[in-house]
Formats: sequence, C-alpha cells, structure tokens
Amino acid sequence: MKWTLIALLILATPALAEEEKPVATQAAEATYPYVEAFSKGVSRTFTEIMAGGKGPMAEGARANRKMQDQREREANRGTRKSMKECIKPGNVIDDDVKECIEGLRDKTW
Repeated sequence: MKWTLIALLILATPALAEEEKPVATQAAEATYPYVEAFSKGVSRTFTEIMAGGKGPMAEGARANRKMQDQREREANRGTRKSMKECIKPGNVIDDDVKECIEGLRDKTW
C-alpha cells in the first residue's frame, strides 16, 4: 500500500503543481476515497469477527452490523412506491411490503 501511495503522488505531481494548495493537502484530497474505502473494509471485517463470538461485545457487534447493512441499503435504495404497487395478494402487508414501499426491495410476489 505504501508503494501505491508513492506512485499515486508521483503521477499526480504535474496536476498538483498547477494548484494553489500545498502538495500535502492535494495528496490527502487525492487519496481520501481510497483511504475511506480501506477504512470501511477494515471496520466491516472487525465487526464480522466480533459478531461471531459470544457475550455482550458480540451482541453489540451484531447490532452494529445490522445498522451498517441498513445504512447501506438506504444509501442504495431505489424509487419509493405506493402501497398499491407493493401490497401482497390477499391484501397482506408485512415487512416485505414495507421495504418495497421504501424502495429497499423489489416486488417479487
């Protein structure tokens, strides 16, 4: 990873020279998406490891993992729909229908 960062900085030097910001600031801004993705991956892996255990920490990790999954689904949600479009046969309304209305699930029934 260290060599990747160095290569990125060397390749970006001509573009960075035209800006008024300090080179360190420009490098930090250029690498931010990669650092953020790496950080999320490490966090997700750590949470998965902790959730596999027993006890209060494992319960907290499972709850955290559930919240992370919910945030990811909400960030990637589709368009919201009416209840009429999502309701199940026999006018059944359950969690699947609620998620369909919110755009978190496609209608498969």
